[in-house]
Amino acid sequence: MPEIRFRTLYAISLAIALGLLLAQRGSAQTMPEMSTMHRMAAPPCESAQPLGCVDRATAAFAPDGTLLLTWTQDQKVYFARSKDVGQSWTLPMWIGDTGAGFDGGGDARPQVVADTAGHVLIAYDTFKDQRWNAQIWLAASADGGAHFDAARVFEPESVSQRLPLLDAVPSGKILMAWQDKRLSGPQKLPGASIAYAWSADGGRTFSASAIAASTSCECCRIGATNTVDGWPILVFRTIFPGKVRDHVVLRFLPSGLPDKPRRVAVDDWITDSCPHQGPSMAVSTKGTIHVAWYTQGKARQGVFYARSNNAGRGFDDPQRLGNPDDVTSRPFVFAHGEQVWRVWKTFDGQASQVLMQRSRNDGHDWSVPAVIASAVGRSDHPMLIGYRDRVFLSWLSSEHGYQLTELENPR
Repeated sequence: MPEIRFRTLYAISLAIALGLLLAQRGSAQTMPEMSTMHRMAAPPCESAQPLGCVDRATAAFAPDGTLLLTWTQDQKVYFARSKDVGQSWTLPMWIGDTGAGFDGGGDARPQVVADTAGHVLIAYDTFKDQRWNAQIWLAASADGGAHFDAARVFEPESVSQRLPLLDAVPSGKILMAWQDKRLSGPQKLPGASIAYAWSADGGRTFSASAIAASTSCECCRIGATNTVDGWPILVFRTIFPGKVRDHVVLRFLPSGLPDKPRRVAVDDWITDSCPHQGPSMAVSTKGTIHVAWYTQGKARQGVFYARSNNAGRGFDDPQRLGNPDDVTSRPFVFAHGEQVWRVWKTFDGQASQVLMQRSRNDGHDWSVPAVIASAVGRSDHPMLIGYRDRVFLSWLSSEHGYQLTELENPR
């Protein structure tokens, strides 16, 4: 079993009330540091609504090691940060109110990213009509997350923009990509398209948006990381002829323009429905691309992983994560150097478990799967984040609240 250390924020919901007293609509307030939160079980959700409690949280490390956390509760978006890897937190900051347009899709969640200049950007979407057309909201900070400008709609006149993704590149730019419906109506294309825009000023302004791929599965999140040359690479579920919803990778060139998509595997999942299960991606220092995904195709069913050592032009045969009879979902993969971790969820009818495997040789060999977290009741997607030589599981559940679990040190 791997060495695992726990840094757990159980009572974040208790601090939300204090944050609301200090947060005002239209401007963000300076939040004083909060003392270490009590190590106690999260209070039970008393709301009759499934979204009445904290239901999804996204964490990321800023380049200076500050831990950034954004989450949704009561159809509102909040933010907090920690300078000591989750031992203490600022009081929660109110970012935006999604109201009746709350996007409760399985892959919908607020996104957060920080660049080396101290800019922090939060993005989320809301539905704007009864036809599931959405719009993206952005909130930008120029001082590391101490203050945020009021959240604004990214492109008010857009047809539909949903499931935003944020990625900061070493050059200092920030890429935002999303599911876009501008081609779905006039060109009668199925699903959506992958659109993108670049920001060179920490998210205050963006270039004109453009299409990176004309077809994609409209309800699945986009996975992303940076290649060894410092440019983004995306993985997403697309729609091939015959209503086949399989995965492709797409990298951005030094010009900032997208290359052509390349297929990960032929799962042959033929469906008109929305899977609500997007893929995950990591790239090692050797340039190996690691991808994990969910499928119910003719060729294979369940959660799978594959790697490519030729820039995505071809992938190894997919490996199943978990046993064939397991109820598996939500895979996530993370790389540090030539170390690679992969996690996924299982459900045994009573509890959800997060299983982990580690490779020390760029995905050639893997450790025996180990349970690193478990919870009864509702739980979020497991995600992996890292800073320098430290790797963490970021996970939220109704039983335990928010958990930040440090995995064994890559060294």
